[in-house]
Amino acid sequence: MAEEQRKRKLPKNAVKPLIEYCEKKAEETGSSASEIFRQYLELMKKCEDYFFGKPWPEMLDYETMLINQEDLDFIEAGGSYAEKCERATVVGLRHAISLEGFDSECFEGAAGLGSVQCWDCVVPDAMTLRKEIEENEQRKRENEEGMKSAEPSWMTKRMHEYYKRPDVVRSDKMLLVKLKFYEDVGSAEGKSCEVKDKYRCPYKEESEHLIEDGRLAKSIWRQVEWYDHHWNPSPTFRPSAQDLKWYHFGEPCIIDVTSYDDVIKAIDDGRLERIIEEHKRHMKETGYKAGAL
Repeated sequence: MAEEQRKRKLPKNAVKPLIEYCEKKAEETGSSASEIFRQYLELMKKCEDYFFGKPWPEMLDYETMLINQEDLDFIEAGGSYAEKCERATVVGLRHAISLEGFDSECFEGAAGLGSVQCWDCVVPDAMTLRKEIEENEQRKRENEEGMKSAEPSWMTKRMHEYYKRPDVVRSDKMLLVKLKFYEDVGSAEGKSCEVKDKYRCPYKEESEHLIEDGRLAKSIWRQVEWYDHHWNPSPTFRPSAQDLKWYHFGEPCIIDVTSYDDVIKAIDDGRLERIIEEHKRHMKETGYKAGAL
């Protein structure tokens, strides 16, 4: 019994640095260090079979710090989003503790393990697109102002011509369509996120749906981009002789990539499926992965 109790205790060398970490977090958040420490202890006890189920490593190394499938399965076995978040914290604590002590940097890194699951969420992508679009519009406005001067510089004139090029206009419009597609299909409208971690998601339970919707939006948009690259190639682009068959120079467009409504309609009326089938043939014959241009 005494041996079992000893096994279900924190290593002595880990207690002090863990308390110090809680004090640091309390200063950053304005909360109570003792309350943070108490919450950690309660989580350890709540998940004691997992947390104390294996001997503590002598010291932390790459292998002991590495999050594995067993850890992820343990997290996802949580009945609710809140419980999954608790279990993610427990996993982080477990991998940051050894007989040598507590490694706060390891814990902070492990605490972000939900970033892998968040890969498909398009909220961060939508944020990047909004910024890119705004910066593009700002540069165009500045260029228009520059063109109104008595003697525009040669660079101003050159950029003015560049912004009017058909391929540039199409590319800029396509960015707007991509943003709307991510906002509508990917459910990113009105959302922002700096965390990029499923278990610390600002939208909490909605994170599951954001990941699923984002995965769908990304998979479809990859097909749209593949289509655009092969039906609307850059005027200066020259594919190799063996790849020429996959490029449709001068052929009628199948999808108007500058129209959100037409992209959505293409999904429903089968035009996108036609693109997907050719993309599959392209991958099979060339060995390229999906989405590779």
